[in-house]
Amino acid sequence: MEVLIMHRFLFVKRLRVLVMSGAVVALIAMTLTLAGSNPALGQDAADCEVTDLGTLGSEAGSVLEAQGHWTTEDCDSRFRPGSDAHTYRFHVDEPGRIRIGLTSAVADSYLYLLAEDGSRITDNDDNGDRLDARVERDLVPGTYLVEATTVAGRARGPADFTLTVSRVEGCDFVHLGMLEPGVDLTATGTWSLETCGSRFVSRHPAHAYSFELTEAARVRIDLESESGDPVLSLASLVSGIVAADDDSGDRGNSLIREYLPPGLYFIEATTYYARDYQPLQADFTLTVRLVDELSQQQEARLKVEEVLTPSVVVAGDPFPVHYRVSNVGGGTLPDDGSHARIWLSGHAGRDLTSRLTGIWDAGVAYHTGDEAASATSITTDEITAFEATLSDHGPTWIFVGIVADDADGNELGWHGIWHNLMVLSGPAFDPVDVDVDGAVYTVSASADSDGEVTTTVSQVSNLEGEIDRDARAKAVYAAAVRTQLLDGVFERPAIAKLSRTAESSAVTVPDPSSKTLLAAIGERFASADDVAGLRRALARGEAINPVTVEGSVLSMSRTALSQYASMADSWASLLDQVGAGEPLSFDEAFAVHSQLAYAERLISPAVTAGELVAAARAADRGWDDLEVKAMMDDYASCEPRSGALRGALEAAGVADTGDLLALDAEMRVARPIHGLAIDAALCAATEADRDNSLLLRRLSISSNLAIRRLVRPEAATAPAPETHRLRILARIGDDGRIEHAVELDSGRRILPSPRFLDADAHAGTWQFSGDIRVWPHTVGKVRSRPLADGRVELGFISADGTEFTPDIAYVPAGAPTGVWFRTSEITVPTTPMMER
Repeated sequence: MEVLIMHRFLFVKRLRVLVMSGAVVALIAMTLTLAGSNPALGQDAADCEVTDLGTLGSEAGSVLEAQGHWTTEDCDSRFRPGSDAHTYRFHVDEPGRIRIGLTSAVADSYLYLLAEDGSRITDNDDNGDRLDARVERDLVPGTYLVEATTVAGRARGPADFTLTVSRVEGCDFVHLGMLEPGVDLTATGTWSLETCGSRFVSRHPAHAYSFELTEAARVRIDLESESGDPVLSLASLVSGIVAADDDSGDRGNSLIREYLPPGLYFIEATTYYARDYQPLQADFTLTVRLVDELSQQQEARLKVEEVLTPSVVVAGDPFPVHYRVSNVGGGTLPDDGSHARIWLSGHAGRDLTSRLTGIWDAGVAYHTGDEAASATSITTDEITAFEATLSDHGPTWIFVGIVADDADGNELGWHGIWHNLMVLSGPAFDPVDVDVDGAVYTVSASADSDGEVTTTVSQVSNLEGEIDRDARAKAVYAAAVRTQLLDGVFERPAIAKLSRTAESSAVTVPDPSSKTLLAAIGERFASADDVAGLRRALARGEAINPVTVEGSVLSMSRTALSQYASMADSWASLLDQVGAGEPLSFDEAFAVHSQLAYAERLISPAVTAGELVAAARAADRGWDDLEVKAMMDDYASCEPRSGALRGALEAAGVADTGDLLALDAEMRVARPIHGLAIDAALCAATEADRDNSLLLRRLSISSNLAIRRLVRPEAATAPAPETHRLRILARIGDDGRIEHAVELDSGRRILPSPRFLDADAHAGTWQFSGDIRVWPHTVGKVRSRPLADGRVELGFISADGTEFTPDIAYVPAGAPTGVWFRTSEITVPTTPMMER
């Protein structure tokens, strides 16, 4: 579709510079013919015979025809060396739509339309049926040449062909009449291969119409087809192209709404005929009507007013899409089955709200987040933010739209907003210092204009020294925890609502894995206050006291707040430490990651449950209070997998699991808040491993076994990664730049992008190529640096951050230009592209 729109824009520019003439056909013909006549790009016209076909008649349906035979010994084509060519001449006395067809039962035909001086106007390969060539143009009087040739050249052998030059029927504008209030102008037709071609893109079949407007008015034009892909264009002799549209109508139909001055107007009704977008034949209906503007202003009109996302997101990370929608019309969307739906589309995939009815009073506006609010907009539970995830890095976009339909599903109107944002391949951050096993490293991650993030690690005491693979991975991990988790920790949504006023009670969290968190849930339930008494009561056959269940939930909430107070004190101390310029150690970073997983996934749900119990006890109607019920509905956000609590109890090593599960079932019945609190923690803990893996993938350290063992202890072993044996290649160009490549042991050469080292690059500074990819793996990047003695040092950094220095690693000083130099062979592990 974009190509078609571009053709229209170009046509607009051409049409507007022309002086108004007496006939729109002649106007368009002159525009397209003159614009398409450019000097030929092929060889000079060969000294070959030109066959004169004569003058094409002025009547519709007039035809000139020639039979020919490519012998493999004919003249060479001007434009396709190695192909036979026959050249024909024809004359046009009257302007009009001319179709030139070149057909062959054997060969793949190709034709060129030329001006009399041999300059090329246009050419075509397959616009006809099957492999036949066809050109269709509005031509002014004059003499023209046609070169009839083939695509495949002489190697395909001799072949017969037929050339026809005809005046196309049905290209004249059909006048629909005078447009008057209350009377629609309509037309029906069929698009096919024999239909006159569009004056914008000739391979698209088109029909042309005109209508007259006696007074200025707003006009609506609909072009509808069940199987075609309608495209509308509207023009006048005074203004040239007035409007064009592809998909603004219902279900991909075309719609133009324009305020027009009095005059004669011309419509082209075409279809996007390409690939498999429509069948060989499609019917359509065209409708032109006047719009009652005052009446229209009293109808509902729904719009998207604002779309907000973070300006920069990381590939694979979910992010919120907030928006504001409104009814800017003067009327209410009827509550008779009429409804609206809001949708998100783009590279983030597609999401759609349920039908929204009964909320579209005139003037109302709704927002999904405070950032998207206006002075008068409000919130409603029916309209919420979308959550989107983008998988590919680079500049991209999303689209939020709203469409209104009547009770029968007919579209009443739609509106939407495009929103641009940048996606990074991983987190980017400024240089920070971290401590790994007593050595201090500076780590930074910067993104280029395509969103590709490069992480750089250097040892403070030895800036040029090689870094051990595990040390590098730990340094990257510690820097990410510092910048992505510790910085701003108290502003994280699940943390910001927690109070630090409780008495501190330390808790040890050995790692952030799902297994550890699930075990903590099992231990917390089994040892909670009142649980022992409830078990004894249940054993005696006594009913569970709901108040006691509430007390158990409150007890867990108080314990959680005490544990949080201890963690918050530790985080505050670390923030003071790094704020004073001290590096964060790897062990400290790992503790922060583990504690934060515990706080967000276990403490936060427990505290919220306690707040719900307190709210119910304070309300006059207790758990039947409407606000308390609404809070419960918001809290009931997940359903853990079957047997999740049993797994948590077993992970904690708790005895009598069956008795505890029976107690849990009774407590859920007595007070549902107990079950909601348990389920919220189980769901959050189960997702921890997934989120931890995502963090490591974002940092390109997911294949480092030392890190994996810490973050997920049960993953003690991992399959050996696939490897590639390769050599690094480098050569000096005429401009002094150094080009880099990689040569696999199979001999395959891979040229990354970017791959050039600037001629004036600073001596001793490493620069990096783009990713080396061997599907389905990312292998890594070439690194290169010029040295003060004129040599160039080559190296490689794998996808997991491991640095490789070949035994033979230097391009000699004064190396000749254009010659590839190879390093010795290295063996590099790979990382699946999906982990990047």
